Amino acid sequence: MKTTFLRFSLIFLLLLTEFLSLEAIWSNSSVGNATVGCIEMEREALLKFKEGLKDPSRRLSSWVGEDCCKWLGVGCNNRTGNVRKLDLKTPLPFFFDPLHGDFGYYTSTVSCKPLVGVLSPSLLELNYLNYLDLSNNDFQGMPIPNFIGSLNKLSYLNLSSANFSGTIPPHLGNLSNLLYLDLSTSFFLSTASSLNSSLNWLSGLSSLQYLSLTRVNLSEATTYWLQTVNLLPSLLVLDLSNCQLDYLPQSFPSVNFTSLSVLDLSYNDFNSSSIPQWLFNITSLTNLKLGTCNLKDSCPKIAKGNLCNSADFRFII
Repeated sequence: MKTTFLRFSLIFLLLLTEFLSLEAIWSNSSVGNATVGCIEMEREALLKFKEGLKDPSRRLSSWVGEDCCKWLGVGCNNRTGNVRKLDLKTPLPFFFDPLHGDFGYYTSTVSCKPLVGVLSPSLLELNYLNYLDLSNNDFQGMPIPNFIGSLNKLSYLNLSSANFSGTIPPHLGNLSNLLYLDLSTSFFLSTASSLNSSLNWLSGLSSLQYLSLTRVNLSEATTYWLQTVNLLPSLLVLDLSNCQLDYLPQSFPSVNFTSLSVLDLSYNDFNSSSIPQWLFNITSLTNLKLGTCNLKDSCPKIAKGNLCNSADFRFII
């Protein structure tokens, strides 16, 4: 019963991201004569943002005219005209399903080249922005700007596979409303880790439900990464695969992320060959991935029932 509930929790998270994406679109719909066009200051901010980008597929060709709420990728609140969503991801022919740990492929994908350029701080003029997706674009190895941490209304932030480099700014820890954060780098789009992080900033994101840092270099945080993510009690999905971690403690007395359903630690080079039993004490887990980690044990039997025998549990090593 509990596993079923947690599975529904994970599905809820996936649906939540879709809802956050569509919410601003719904808010653009007319309600009588109450619909308000975009605010001029925010329109100018978007145009300044556009100036820093090259757009080889002309995706931003709709960014003309007075009402920015009608521009591609922009969503506004219909009552106030404030921009709430900026979704400029470059669509890919495949997607990742964290519920099952598998890749899938879209039946049809519009051929589209990534946006190329730099991020303008004009985004700070979008005071009510709560959804920002710039994934699969090319920001030419620039660091993630510190000002992203001042977009304090954000509940969804996806900067994955966008060719950022350098240290993840600790300012992201100011985004206390975040539910979804993806800073990963795709295997398909990169041959080496270009981002690194100390992880101390994560403690400010106590509401976070989804976190992916795939291929971010966390070697600096290898001795305390677990204590840090343990401060995120609402996590449902945690992906730290291929993060250059080498420390996985054999004992961990106080596990705080009791709702965690998906945990991916694969492609790390842990310095112990034994799988810690405390991992299997997280009874909410439905998907545990430890492949290519130097861990050779099979799923251990646990005093409080055998989680490994659950039909809903997937253990990959």
